[in-house]
Amino acid sequence: MAEHFQSVKNLFKDFTINLFAGLFGAAILWFLSGKSWLGLLLFGLFLIASVTYLLFSKYKRLFKLINACNPGYYYSFDLAENSKVYSELKDSFCYLGISANSILELFRKWISESPPVNNYFFLLMNPESTKLKRQIAFEKGVSLDTRLDAHWSSSNTQLSQMIEDQFEAEKERIQGAIKVLKNLSIYKEGKLKIRLYDEFIPWWMYIIDDKKIYLGILEKGKRGQGSPVMIMTKRPDFPSPFDPFKNTWDRMWADAEQVV
Repeated sequence: MAEHFQSVKNLFKDFTINLFAGLFGAAILWFLSGKSWLGLLLFGLFLIASVTYLLFSKYKRLFKLINACNPGYYYSFDLAENSKVYSELKDSFCYLGISANSILELFRKWISESPPVNNYFFLLMNPESTKLKRQIAFEKGVSLDTRLDAHWSSSNTQLSQMIEDQFEAEKERIQGAIKVLKNLSIYKEGKLKIRLYDEFIPWWMYIIDDKKIYLGILEKGKRGQGSPVMIMTKRPDFPSPFDPFKNTWDRMWADAEQVV
């Protein structure tokens, strides 16, 4: 319903209306009483009341929602930022991505230098999945509505061959990442679990202690390294953008194939 819709644009509009209403009322009082201080007092009181109502009543939920995404946004997420992410960990770390190849060395280094947390969950793309080729094609700039069939391949021979070559290379990277992760002490201790998913995803994800999400937004025609990253936090008092992504993680983890 319209009365339930909130936006920064509507907030600005309501504030502007209240501001001019306060000025108009103050001007009338000033004119009728001939006392400027009465007009200024009325304007001040009206402005305080309006701001209090807008911020703490009508738009309270909007500001809570903005605050839920307030921790930060990276135009480009450098690999060096991973060390800062790991330093936040206290209980659990969830990863969702194709192969984890870009973060493996930093992750192994952090594990060897820092006390391990209780739970690590890695969701990697199944190397035998047909969706892996779609993921690579998207990275090469192919639209999601394009059918990667024989007709398309014959019309785009060079690009098709590039996708096929990277498809084989990516399969090897995923398999290599699984071997590396299984050799870590935290895997042998049962603290690290690995599963393989079988679907296209337009993002990669870190979940820190089930309270904060780093969401890397994959762009068509660009590699995931250096992608923009949105940070979202869990709100205990109402649903926020954190929740649908965490629910997506939970669903994918439940559907994924366990690595043994």
